[in-house]
Amino acid sequence: LALAPFSFWQVIQKLKTVFARFGIPEEVVSNNGPQFSSAEFKEFAKQLDFKHCTSSPHHPQGNGQAERAVQVAKKILKQDDPVMALMSYRSTPCSTTGFSSAELLMGRSIRTTLPTLEKNLTPKWPRLTAVKEKDSKGKAKQAYYYNRRNGARPLSALQPGDVVLSKLDHEKSWSLPAVVSSESTTPRSFVIRTHYGAELRQNRRHLQPGPVPQPTPAAPCEASGTDVRSDRPDTSDAVPVCQSEATPPASVPCQTVTRSGRVCKPINRLDL
Repeated sequence: LALAPFSFWQVIQKLKTVFARFGIPEEVVSNNGPQFSSAEFKEFAKQLDFKHCTSSPHHPQGNGQAERAVQVAKKILKQDDPVMALMSYRSTPCSTTGFSSAELLMGRSIRTTLPTLEKNLTPKWPRLTAVKEKDSKGKAKQAYYYNRRNGARPLSALQPGDVVLSKLDHEKSWSLPAVVSSESTTPRSFVIRTHYGAELRQNRRHLQPGPVPQPTPAAPCEASGTDVRSDRPDTSDAVPVCQSEATPPASVPCQTVTRSGRVCKPINRLDL
């Protein structure tokens, strides 16, 4: 679908075309672009009664299916005949589920230039329960090998009121301390309140626990008109300690410093 003037109105019209062909989905996942975060798109989702979920800001892995679809679309557009390449993609079985996208959508294999038997073109719906189970196992296997290859480790849970530091992938240093306001509706996403009052949504990957502010000791209160007694003994009648007269400091010879800052030592002549 071409999106020449990329505005919220064009996005809504294209989605209406897709919904009219395949039906209204229960949930739509998108990024945080201005077209999807506008008030008009929220009203559109309310009218058609579907849930709109956005991925974590600055974390494209949260919407991995869309990112992978973009990669596939770019490869198809680079082919000499993109239409025939699209047909080959739709008729190729997936390595995880064992079915092609055409079989999952229409319940039958489509006829292509590749020779096949007539019985393979007979309509036959796959078992959706088995397909979902294979898909879940495949995703869990990919997540396991990805975490093992990149040394991923579980991060500590954050609670509202915790002090955290934030840093995106392209930033070099951690920001000033912020406070966790609440946990977002999307997984591994939190809403933080910065030191200047703004509320931002960040992924748990971009947050780390910050230093806990230490309480400042309260100054002692001096009540006017009250007699404050000290626990130390009264030394008004004590005999003062005799202090010896301070010896005057010895004269320090003047030091000569060169232009570069080096101190010149005086010549120690032999006094015969």
